[in-house]
Amino acid sequence: MTVVKICGVRTVEAAVTAAENGADVIGMIFAPSPRLIDISTAQEIAKAVVPAHTKRDPAATTDELNKECNMSAPEYFKACSDKLLSYGRPLLCGVFQNQDLDHILSVVRQVPLDLVQLHGTEPVQVARQIPVPVIKVFHVGADFTVDTAGLFDTGYHSVILLDTKVPAAGAQQGGHGVQFDWTVARSLSDRNVPFLMAGGLSPDNVDKAVKVARPWGVDVSSGVETDRAKDPAKIQAFINNAKAA
Repeated sequence: MTVVKICGVRTVEAAVTAAENGADVIGMIFAPSPRLIDISTAQEIAKAVVPAHTKRDPAATTDELNKECNMSAPEYFKACSDKLLSYGRPLLCGVFQNQDLDHILSVVRQVPLDLVQLHGTEPVQVARQIPVPVIKVFHVGADFTVDTAGLFDTGYHSVILLDTKVPAAGAQQGGHGVQFDWTVARSLSDRNVPFLMAGGLSPDNVDKAVKVARPWGVDVSSGVETDRAKDPAKIQAFINNAKAA
């Protein structure tokens, strides 16, 4: 069943809606963005969707995997994805973009976060300095191939994320609702490498996207919004359609 990440969540209500409808990952943006969230609201979301008695430390899972130097890329990323799903609850992900490591670590501790998403041009090696598993974005533009340097490096990021490169957006990538060629993503699944896919997804097209690209998971933000606010009905429809595909 397809993993679903609802990103750009800014309210407890939206987070609870996502969690109750089966979202696997709830993303909160801590980088400059119209969807920027403050620490106190993120902490309220954490309290609302993560029961106090549940295990909160997926970091140990990737520490163990990082020692497995003999794993191939398909083996490594599948093991990472399986470990993340073993927690049986929505994971909280903080999204950052070319920001200071000290800031990232501070937010991880304060919220606290289960995952960090690096959505800029950070080298994959940065992931080793972050104490929770890392989702690393690779922006799909006209010159992109899946053999892009770093994409298959093991022992750093735990999850590969493909998102559309939007040249007109400059440094602020992500959340623009622009699609890329899904057959590019399919070339990853053909190699048996699990990955997340974002870029212009919505309740109306996620079924087709999953069937074409066969991703491990899908990631949406603007596609489940109405008037720039998360829409409960769209969140529910997106999750249902993604998981039924």
